Amino acid sequence: MSRSLNEVETIAWKAARGAGYPWGIAEEAASAMRWLAGRGIDGCPQLASLLERIDGSNLDDLSPDPGEIWSAPGGTLCPLLAGTALSDRARQLLRCPLEFGRMASPLLFLPFAGWAAARIGTSLRVSWSDGSSFTDGAGLALQDDPGRALDGMLVAVSGEMPEPRFGAGRAFPDPQAWGRLGEFARRIHAPASETSRRFGADAVDGIDDD
Repeated sequence: MSRSLNEVETIAWKAARGAGYPWGIAEEAASAMRWLAGRGIDGCPQLASLLERIDGSNLDDLSPDPGEIWSAPGGTLCPLLAGTALSDRARQLLRCPLEFGRMASPLLFLPFAGWAAARIGTSLRVSWSDGSSFTDGAGLALQDDPGRALDGMLVAVSGEMPEPRFGAGRAFPDPQAWGRLGEFARRIHAPASETSRRFGADAVDGIDDD
């Protein structure tokens, strides 16, 4: 079944909130999912996998610690938190590449590289052991599937931009992943309880289901 880009954005935001991400990071997740869907890429399986991984975790353990290699105290980076840090420090890429350690659901990191590329007005290459992607912010040229986790990624200014993906008007999400995101999303509508308060249900009470 096809979905509108608005539907993809909405369920991603709700699901991220339901899994425990703060408001701002949930908005980043929603924007990242829309960016991927708009280029014909289904990010739902990787987002569902990420939310299952972080559910109930301390997000500080998944946040990047800047250094020679940006790594997480818990051993595996969250792509949303790592991507937000990349966006905030995009201009550093004009001086040198940035290297990230092990990362879960790395496909979700690529929109942030796109936004960083747009911010500094150049194309960027995100590379890993057996693949890479290129983006100038508007388009994405993805060469090989990054899979569910990567041991490391390097982000660097690129002098090339292969033929990119543009302009998908509808999304075709994996049904199982879409259903799992729906389960996380429904948490923000749950009756007030210790669990729902933990996930911020009261803060978003009254939002209608899609």
